[in-house]
Amino acid sequence: MVQGQGTTGARHTAMARSRPLVLSALLIGALATATGCGTDEGEGAWERSGGSGAAHAAESARSVESARAAESAAAPAPRERRSTPSGDRTAAGPASASGSASASASASGSGAAPSARRICSTERLKLTVGRKDVGAGNVYLPLVLTNTSNSACTLTGFPGVSLLDADGALIGEPAARRGASHSTIPLSPGGSASALLHTLNEGVTDTPCWKSATSIRVYPPDSFRAMKVAARSFRVCGGVFDVEAVRSGGGA
Repeated sequence: MVQGQGTTGARHTAMARSRPLVLSALLIGALATATGCGTDEGEGAWERSGGSGAAHAAESARSVESARAAESAAAPAPRERRSTPSGDRTAAGPASASGSASASASASGSGAAPSARRICSTERLKLTVGRKDVGAGNVYLPLVLTNTSNSACTLTGFPGVSLLDADGALIGEPAARRGASHSTIPLSPGGSASALLHTLNEGVTDTPCWKSATSIRVYPPDSFRAMKVAARSFRVCGGVFDVEAVRSGGGA
């Protein structure tokens, strides 16, 4: 009996020792099975989710792009700011229009442009000489310009005057201007204005006199056509020969 009990105890002891090994083997096998099943399931799930996930991602990307394109098409185009040249009235629009209106208003407010001054041309004038005035060593001879037209005209400034001999040749130099210019002289029909020729009496200076003139050539102020009149024995002495600006009256 004792021997039998010993044998039984040994068996129990051996079984007790082998149980952890069996349990460990069973545990390892279960873990291996679970791991193998999990791995296969994971790979299949990855493939399924990967395929469907990629498709879903692509579809989402296309939806976003479509939405952005629709939004861009619906959004109003940005307004381009352009600088408008100051001289471009069409591009300036209302501003230029108002500026033009202001300019027009200013022009109308300032009144109409004054009418052009009607100059007494040679066709309207008659040239004569007045009475010679001799005194205190000076000689003055009025050149008289009379308006022979039926309308008023004006004279302003100095005439151009030269002395001519019998052949029409120039004697000496043209007359120099003497004094200041007067205001514009209006001439009504039949009205006259005059300009004084001036020289010295013979013997006042040692400068010899010019030869006597046959005619006097006169360019009225603002005119490019000359007129002629008899000199009446007028000659220049003392090296002085000048003319004053026109003034009202015949100068007689």
